[in-house]
Amino acid sequence: MENGDTKLAGTEKSRLEEKQRGIRRYREKNGIEETPVYFKLSAEENGNPHYEYLGGYWEDRKKGDWSKLPDIYGEDFVDETTPFKGNI
Repeated sequence: MENGDTKLAGTEKSRLEEKQRGIRRYREKNGIEETPVYFKLSAEENGNPHYEYLGGYWEDRKKGDWSKLPDIYGEDFVDETTPFKGNI
């Protein structure tokens, strides 16, 4: 999008969304609960879930270390039967 290529941006958006759906289906099929990497669910406030920052994001960003996260940007497609690396 930044380069003005809206067609490529739309294609990439769709690819990322499909990969995220595949990861979600894989987790559901295998009974894997998704847990945030940098946050934890704390006591609810006013009936709404409240997430508390655990730290580590800025350090990982500085190092460029995203190994704790699912690889949604890689070329490999993840479907509900394909194991994936990352936070599982």
